[in-house]
Amino acid sequence: MKKIVNDVVTVLKKYPSPEKKGQTFWDYLKSQLYSESIWDQKDIKVIEKEIDNCLNKLDKKDLTEMWKNTDKGTEKFEAEKKVEAKEMKADLSDELLGQVMDRMDDNYSSKDTYYSQPDPVLYSNVPKGENDLDDDSEPENINEEEVELDDDLLGDDEFDEDEDVPL
Repeated sequence: MKKIVNDVVTVLKKYPSPEKKGQTFWDYLKSQLYSESIWDQKDIKVIEKEIDNCLNKLDKKDLTEMWKNTDKGTEKFEAEKKVEAKEMKADLSDELLGQVMDRMDDNYSSKDTYYSQPDPVLYSNVPKGENDLDDDSEPENINEEEVELDDDLLGDDEFDEDEDVPL
């Protein structure tokens, strides 16, 4: 998704501004962001057209994977709704349009976008389903002589029950 946003922004920076000679379409959009509260729909259509051009280059597998990573896609996929490519593209277009608009803000940071980044993947060398740890069971075969406990780490065994203990 980030690549598509970057590609769209790059193309918009190549288009001339409809108002000022020597200014790019991107600069024109940014100036609108800070001056007007309502976007001109024809300007939004230009952005959507560029997004659609990028989405049309994707094969169905890549399109589906990208769509599953959006809020709408995840929701529909988990609800096991049958979705056509046209609907996936519409959902992705909405998501990508928001990300392009986020980029117009000079204070933009990837943390500010409404698109949430995927959670980090935690790796384990234990194959899935083979974790034999049971949190409720007592450990077996422990030789108390082999277990060395450092009294300094354990703290004082004696304490006054009326004494306040910091949490």
